[in-house]
Amino acid sequence: MFDAIDVSKWQGTVDWAAVKNAGVGHAMLRAGYGNSVRQTDPQFKRNVAGCELHGVQWGAYWYSYATSPTQARQEARCCLQVIQGLKPGMPVAYDIEYEPGILALDNATRTEMVKAFLSEVEAAGYYGILYASTNFIQTKLNWRELAYYDVWAAQYGSACTCPLPYGIWQYSSQNPLGIPGYGNSLDCNRVYKDYPAIVQAAGLNGFTAPDPDPAPDMSTCKQLLTIGPVTMGDALNLQALCESLGLTKQELYHSDWGDADKLTQTLTIGPVSSGDAWYIMRRCDQLGLCAQELYHSKYV
Repeated sequence: MFDAIDVSKWQGTVDWAAVKNAGVGHAMLRAGYGNSVRQTDPQFKRNVAGCELHGVQWGAYWYSYATSPTQARQEARCCLQVIQGLKPGMPVAYDIEYEPGILALDNATRTEMVKAFLSEVEAAGYYGILYASTNFIQTKLNWRELAYYDVWAAQYGSACTCPLPYGIWQYSSQNPLGIPGYGNSLDCNRVYKDYPAIVQAAGLNGFTAPDPDPAPDMSTCKQLLTIGPVTMGDALNLQALCESLGLTKQELYHSDWGDADKLTQTLTIGPVSSGDAWYIMRRCDQLGLCAQELYHSKYV
C-alpha cells in the first residue's frame, strides 16, 4: 500500500519536497475541468514538474460538468490534450460528483458518461479510472455496468464499502498524513496497486512496454560450439585456428573420438566470444562442414 494526496489550485503552491520528505510518493493532480482546455488547472504544470523533480508518482483527474455522454467524451479529449506528451505513472481519472446538472440526469445517462470518458482515455493509451464517492457509485450510477473499470473511491471513515473493486481509497480530507502547511485540510488516499509498475509494463500513459524477450547483447554473450564428427585432417585444421586465437591455451578446445575406430573427432569449443565464433564458423564453412550441418552453436 502507498500513501497519496490529491491536489488542485485550491491547495496553492505545493511544496513537493516537503510532501516527499513526509513519506508520500504518490499524488493525483487536477488537470482541469469542463469542456475546454482553457479550463486547465493553473497549478497543473507546476505540480507535474514538482512531482517529477522530487520523485513523486503522479496521475491526473478531470472534474466533470458534462450532462451527456457526448459532453463527457469532449471533456476526455480536453484532458488528453492537456496531458499530451507527459508520462503519468498513475491513472487518469474521471471525476464525477454532485453538480446540479449531473444530479438532474438519470442513472443510465450518468453511467454512459463514465463509459464515454474512460473509453476515450483508454483508446488513447492511458490507464483510466473512475473517481466518485461510494454513495454516488451506489445511488447515482448503474455500478454493475462499470465493473470493467478501476475505481478511486471516496469515503471518509475507517472503512470503504464501495461495491466495485477499487485501487485507490480517498479516506480523509483532514490531512492525516501530516503534510506541512495544510493543517487539517488536505485529501489523503491509500493506493493498493503499484500503478507505475502496471502502467509501464503495459506500455500505457506514454511509456513503452519492455521487450518480453529481448535480443541477446552480442557484445557480452558467449557461444558454445559443437563441431563434428569431422575427419582428423579437419580437426587438426580447426585446432590450429583455435591455437592462433589463444583458445587451446585457455583450455577452451576439446576433442573426443567420434567413432569406435577413432577415424573421426567431435570438437567442443568455448565458451568463446562472438568474434572468435565467427572466425571458427567461417573456417568450418570453407571446409564444407556448415553445409553438412556439422557446425552448431548456442549462446550461454
